[in-house]
Amino acid sequence: MAVLVWATLINLKKKSIYINTLWLLFLVTLSLGVTAQNIKVQGVVKDSISGEPLPFVNVVFKGKNIGTMTDINGRYLLESEWGSHVVQFSSVGYIKKEVPITDKSNQKINVLLVPSVQQLKVVEIKGKRHRYKNKDNPAVILIRNILAHRDENRGVAFKYYEYEKYEKNQYDINNFSSDWFNSRSMRGFQVLGDYVDTSSLNGKPFIPVFIQEKVSKVYEKDFGKHRVEYVTNTKVSGVDNGDITSGIDQLVGKLGGEVDIYENNILLFDKSFTSPISNIGPNIYRYYITDSIKVDGHVLKKLSFMPRNKSMIAFTGFMWVGDSTYNYAIQEIELNIDKRTNVNFLDDMRVTQTFTYDTVSGWHKVKDIMIIDFQPMNRALGIYNTKTISYQNFKANIPQDEELYSGLNEIKYINEADQVSDWDSLRHDTLSNQEQDIYVLVDTIQNTRQYKLINNAIFLFTEGYVSAKKLEFGPVATIMSYNTIEGIRVRGGFRTSRKLSKTWRFTGWVAYGFDDKRFKHSEQFEYYFRKNPNRYLSVSYSDNLIQPGQNTGWIEPDNFLNSFTRTPTTNRFYVRDLSVLYEHEWVPGFGNSIQFTAMRMDATRFNPLMLTDSVTILNGIIDNSVTVGLRFSRNERYIQGVFKRVAIKSEAPVFKLNYSYSGPGLGSDYEYHKLNLEIEKRFMLGLFGYTDLDFMAGKIWGRVPYPLLIIHPGNEAITYVKKSYNLMNFMEFASDESVSLMLEHHFNGLLIGLIPLVNHTKMRVVASGKILYGRINSQNIDKTNPDLILPPERLRSLTNKPYAEGSIGIENIFNIMRVDLVKRFTYLDSPKIGNFLGVKGLAPRIAFSFKF
Repeated sequence: MAVLVWATLINLKKKSIYINTLWLLFLVTLSLGVTAQNIKVQGVVKDSISGEPLPFVNVVFKGKNIGTMTDINGRYLLESEWGSHVVQFSSVGYIKKEVPITDKSNQKINVLLVPSVQQLKVVEIKGKRHRYKNKDNPAVILIRNILAHRDENRGVAFKYYEYEKYEKNQYDINNFSSDWFNSRSMRGFQVLGDYVDTSSLNGKPFIPVFIQEKVSKVYEKDFGKHRVEYVTNTKVSGVDNGDITSGIDQLVGKLGGEVDIYENNILLFDKSFTSPISNIGPNIYRYYITDSIKVDGHVLKKLSFMPRNKSMIAFTGFMWVGDSTYNYAIQEIELNIDKRTNVNFLDDMRVTQTFTYDTVSGWHKVKDIMIIDFQPMNRALGIYNTKTISYQNFKANIPQDEELYSGLNEIKYINEADQVSDWDSLRHDTLSNQEQDIYVLVDTIQNTRQYKLINNAIFLFTEGYVSAKKLEFGPVATIMSYNTIEGIRVRGGFRTSRKLSKTWRFTGWVAYGFDDKRFKHSEQFEYYFRKNPNRYLSVSYSDNLIQPGQNTGWIEPDNFLNSFTRTPTTNRFYVRDLSVLYEHEWVPGFGNSIQFTAMRMDATRFNPLMLTDSVTILNGIIDNSVTVGLRFSRNERYIQGVFKRVAIKSEAPVFKLNYSYSGPGLGSDYEYHKLNLEIEKRFMLGLFGYTDLDFMAGKIWGRVPYPLLIIHPGNEAITYVKKSYNLMNFMEFASDESVSLMLEHHFNGLLIGLIPLVNHTKMRVVASGKILYGRINSQNIDKTNPDLILPPERLRSLTNKPYAEGSIGIENIFNIMRVDLVKRFTYLDSPKIGNFLGVKGLAPRIAFSFKF
């Protein structure tokens, strides 16, 4: 099983750049676990007089910045390898209490707090014996006042708004002990011990390894309806690995973008968190007034909040809110994510924001700090990401030229040549000594033999290639596979690396089938004129065995997992293909492509190209075509690698339109026109998860044989493929005009989070539905036409009903695995459908993916 998972993971092409970017920051393998003593303290805190459980009690290790708060039932869990031997309990209106603890790994301590004589009357904490309700709750009345005035407090009155923005992103290694530096695996890395600091989030020691800085000027019009950010200066220091430095800015946007607390939903880690200042906030959160202070004659109240259910995608924290004289504006807010929340690889997170007021620009945010503690495995090395954003020089109602807001993308980068080098004048805050020392640190460790070995090991795990300086050999999961025509197939390949060139790459492989005794091969040359916007040329030639209509999704076509199919793979063709492709992105998110393809398709011993007279057998089909494409997506972000980039899924729709022509003038055997349209859209539904929609339509004009029809993508492997029909056989259905809709909804733990005993597993429910309409015009199925090729018996046209299938599954099993139960609803009379648990058209499928 371990080999199966590993070989699959290294071929997650769409995720490889992202995973490589994140995991390379470890510098050491995950097997280097923490060896310090882990101390876990848990229990319940109650009022000593009433016996009622106390929520929002601060529980910390004395002398350490490591702590937590009790939940609605007064329960707490405090766990760390770096704690002290005394635990402090404190809450407004109660006498602080200290309790000594031992070195035992698991201790239970229940505490009674004594009310102080000077207990504040404004405190509105209600214990378990008082049923929480929204009606007549002072805290809920306060949050409704905040909602009623939020537009006024976020600058909605200003038609024009502008400010300067400085952003600093820092990545650090954490979750290690002092003994770690003396281990054999750390030879060559002992210098890291000179750079250790302690986190303000949870007291863990950390070592800074990477910093990125960015300075921007932001312009808004009509209260954010038109917003553009001009990035004037960027600077990257620290680890210099191509996938990191090229794509870090977009990666940070995927992990955690800017948080607008006044929005109903906040997008973090590809999830939509319900804001505590949301219209539905009172239905998602419990609110409590836990403190009150007077500043300059104005009363500020501390409004604490927590999710009604721990598994909800929501925050725990507090906000300081002004009274009516302050227009119920937020002065400061802190958002935390409980580690029990259904987010993978997250050990801790905190967002703090500070707001101020001036008579010119009203209320505005001046400081935004987000600290994220990633821990992919228990008791192993982790990563801190600290993002600090400050805002200055606010201006309101200063009209700007309309051209300033033009273009498709919200973020625009100026020419690097125009950037200044005097960063001391650009920063809103100066770098600390440790941050400045990152240059020295990285130069020291990157030249060590240990660093290079670890870097290569992680590259093998994420990319599937073995690095050998200027060449990379692989992918390893395609070395051996099986199909009916070739029998056992062996393959070896290589590609040039960024060490040889960052602007061009050559890829090649050779394969051999032991049953057909035939060599196959492929060569591709890629050249990148620019990468932002993308200008790209590819020239490739391949001689290979192809399965029409096969959409392999997240793994290579000849990955060994595709060797396991439910029917013999006899309907393949030998295809020789020469292709020249040029992609020209005019601006990020909008581009065109043009491709010339010269293809010859030859029969196999199981799949002859026989004309409808059942006598004449063709040697092959020649199909030369020209394809013009268009791709459009507004405000698209992506993770940029050295050569490839992967779009970050967002709510912005993606439109793809391709037109192809083939005919005798190009040397083809047949003449036709083909048009394909695809629309992708993600709907973020807050508490209810998110839905991915994929709409496709296609049409062919002209008379063509069945191999050139639209072969609908089936899937006979054990893996689940998102854009295939997972219970449709290969080459089962074809059309010359079709339309389809695929929907997939991810519940993000909403359903399982409500089920006792399994709600702590972080597994998630996923459901999908797929429907396909299509037909073949009479001219392309006329078996009396001597120019057409006789289709195989299994190939058919969709008649007066659609093909439909649906699935229900569980994802996030062990954080990487997904298991679906797929049901086919129509055309159950087709052969080789199979059954599961006695139900025809039902089958399990598996997939692997990394998700937060």
